[in-house]
Amino acid sequence: MTLVVVPLAESDPNKLIERCSQARAAGADAVEVRLDLALKAGGSAEAIFSSFAWLSLPIIVTIRHASEQGAWKGDEGARLHLYARADTAGAAWVDRELAHHTVRPWRPTRAKLILSHHDFTGMGKDLPAVVSAMRAARADLCKIAVTATDAADLDRVRQLIDGKGPVAAMAMGEHGVPSRLLAGVWNSALTFARLPGDAGSAVGQPAIDELISLYRIKQQTTATKVYGVIGSPIAHSLSPLVHNAAFSAHKINAVYVPFLVTNAPAFWKTCGDWIQGLSITIPHKQALQALVGSQDDLGKRIGAMNTIYRNGTATVGANTDADAIRRCSERALCGELRGKKALVLGAGGAGRAAVCALQDAGAEVAVANRTLTRAEELARELGGLRLVAWEALAKERFDLLVNMTSVGLKAPTETPWPHKLPESSAVFDSVYNPLETKLIVDAKAAGCRVVPGLDMFLDQACAQFKLWTNHEAPADVMRALCVQRLTKS
Repeated sequence: MTLVVVPLAESDPNKLIERCSQARAAGADAVEVRLDLALKAGGSAEAIFSSFAWLSLPIIVTIRHASEQGAWKGDEGARLHLYARADTAGAAWVDRELAHHTVRPWRPTRAKLILSHHDFTGMGKDLPAVVSAMRAARADLCKIAVTATDAADLDRVRQLIDGKGPVAAMAMGEHGVPSRLLAGVWNSALTFARLPGDAGSAVGQPAIDELISLYRIKQQTTATKVYGVIGSPIAHSLSPLVHNAAFSAHKINAVYVPFLVTNAPAFWKTCGDWIQGLSITIPHKQALQALVGSQDDLGKRIGAMNTIYRNGTATVGANTDADAIRRCSERALCGELRGKKALVLGAGGAGRAAVCALQDAGAEVAVANRTLTRAEELARELGGLRLVAWEALAKERFDLLVNMTSVGLKAPTETPWPHKLPESSAVFDSVYNPLETKLIVDAKAAGCRVVPGLDMFLDQACAQFKLWTNHEAPADVMRALCVQRLTKS
């Protein structure tokens, strides 16, 4: 089983005891006492060691050397003396860098030895050879922590866990977050998680409540199927919240994680074999079409896809955005789209889906994009479109305004429409975070009928879940969770 470890750096022994109790209550299996940081903050080694008898979880003691971005800059002999004291005081593990162990070997008498290697600038060189060197040095647990530069690097981390002995492998930084969330699937010996309010000991460590409750780390096994969403940015996405809830509701052994991806083709070529299904968001909705086995007809015509699912061993690209857009637009208009004038803002992957959906429903569609050449390309490919210059938008008249740009995302004061809205019009904004964007707020104030982005998000997500699992998604549960999260943010 993968151990969930909470790093603690308290210099006050009483605070250390208190925080350890909090970690245990949150579901942690062990704590890492960062003695180097505690000493730097003015703590007493002897006082901290004396507190070990009162800690309610097994203890990993780490005195991280400055050469691997720790706080210890002193003599190595003094450091080994502290490690020996930690061993006597009751540490379950001690963590020492392989590079220093190679120069001056040392083993604890009672505790187990973790040999570690950290690279804070990149992925390092020949990581399997590093693991082999750790094993040759009789490490009880081999720990590798490197820095991913894109999500494609994740597969190198995954492959380090080779089943030949305990390995804890993780990638630091936001690109590396999935390596921590999928530790149970990959059979990593441990993963780190931070307590609420803590920054953690490395960039990318998840909050322990999300790791345990949302990503169900303790239910993960090597048989757990992996799903996820790719995009850039991706930290704002509510997709992990709703899809993990849906898997849980149906008791499906699966987990859904966010992947921060810059190079989508490189990511899919490297990691696609172990991913069962994928959601695709901005800016990658046109990036993977050539890499799937086939596409549904709608995705082909739109020229963009937001979903990959498997039909047996074959991968299929699909677009669930378009139908969701049509339904949301009809709700905004309180009726059918045929004969209505619709103005679409944005000509990217989501904008393409909107244009197709509205045209198929019989609307007269105009499109505007800040970069006119992209709108012109869309008009050439789909036809039947009227182009509107971004500078001329204030003069446009429409029955329905559809925002398919990302303007307003986590920016309550920004809007793609800083103009007067016709009172009789309807407005649909695909941005769902915040729950009510400035565009929606302005449209309500102008007396327009509105549909917020959460409706589209849930519609397309439910369709994705059905493609992946052949189960109906628990839409009410998913909506309630989204509203709760967005209201708090």
